[in-house]
Amino acid sequence: MSISDGAALHKLQKPGQTPFLLLRFFCRSSILGLRPTSPFSGANVGNSSQTYKEILFDLLNRDEAALVENIAQHIFEILIPKLPSSMKNLVGIESRVKQVICRIGLGLNDVRYINIWGMGGIGKTTIARVVFETIRSIFEVACFLADVREQCEKKDIVHIQRQLLDQTRINSATVFSEYDGRTIIQNSLRLKKVLLVLDDVNQEKQLENLAGEQAWFGPGSRIIITTRDVEVLKELHETWKVKGLVDSEAFNLFCLKAFKQPEPAEGFLDLFQEVIKYSGGLPLALKVLGSYLNGRPIAVWHSAIEKIKKSSHSDIIDVLKISYDGLDSMENDIFLDIACFFKGRKKGYVTKILDGCGHHAVIGIDVLINRALVTIDKYDELGMHDLLEEMGKLIVIQESPNDASKRSRLWWCEDVDSVLTQKKNLAMYLTF
Repeated sequence: MSISDGAALHKLQKPGQTPFLLLRFFCRSSILGLRPTSPFSGANVGNSSQTYKEILFDLLNRDEAALVENIAQHIFEILIPKLPSSMKNLVGIESRVKQVICRIGLGLNDVRYINIWGMGGIGKTTIARVVFETIRSIFEVACFLADVREQCEKKDIVHIQRQLLDQTRINSATVFSEYDGRTIIQNSLRLKKVLLVLDDVNQEKQLENLAGEQAWFGPGSRIIITTRDVEVLKELHETWKVKGLVDSEAFNLFCLKAFKQPEPAEGFLDLFQEVIKYSGGLPLALKVLGSYLNGRPIAVWHSAIEKIKKSSHSDIIDVLKISYDGLDSMENDIFLDIACFFKGRKKGYVTKILDGCGHHAVIGIDVLINRALVTIDKYDELGMHDLLEEMGKLIVIQESPNDASKRSRLWWCEDVDSVLTQKKNLAMYLTF
């Protein structure tokens, strides 16, 4: 910043107000290609018609939160045109990328961890990938480690540590243990500005061995983690919960998958609405069902939708069930009880019943909430995505597909009546 710029800043500054954040913005904005020869030279920022001087005057009249939001907006306007062309057509992606970038604090010198959290199939990995590709150019080192949970199950954490080092062009040949990996990662990256994405983390130990402390990375580094379990990552700077697509976004995504065009064919609109309602805004469900129905005539659509309602597509259930499989036996039971009986009931009421069944309901429900399997609203009522509810009921049905009397839970009146009648007849038979 020049002397004349400093004088302009001083004139605009209110009494008792520090221009620290603004100075930091101007000093670091050159990294992003935001700054012309002089910040007050009249050059435009992104698509904005404001000059830097006008932006500065505007910002000085806002509180700090609004200031940070405004700076993030201008940074976003510069970065978003850099989205890879293959990603620009992802439905709903731009607004979600913007929300993450606004939380990252680009241009600040701290080392920051950001957690992208949500249920399976909600789009966490896609969002993290687009954010990574959008901002990677402003970091010295960038690394995206995909499928951390799955790789740990198939191999081990040392293998992933070597991957991290290989992607950052650091020799991994001397990594033979977790300790070796931690030491080399820390010593090699502590002076570099690093962008690291850890995708699908499900254990605290994974984070400890790949990005254990802020001191492992140089000033300005950003570590982005995606997870289904918010409890794994308690001490992060920022946790952002991914929400499902709104109806208009869900409509667009399903159209693109089912018809390869932005509008449905004539006569399909009502069927579209059925599928969109069923999906609950879950991108995975919309993609899978759209691809499944693509090219089929309307008569087949009717049959296929009825089939899907009775039994979800296996590709959807397989992804959702990963979170369920990571629970202990008590948590499994509580999840199934809520799916079969207690969705929409008050938390206190459900807790009392489950405690009476020998469960530790308070901690069990808390675990389910942290793993994005259950929600709780402002009225203290338990909620669950329709597809998770269906998955829970399907798990119970699979205990005994052809004989309801051998299942652990019954919720359909017909099944209850059938089992009671069957047992009554059996009792009468044994009496004689």
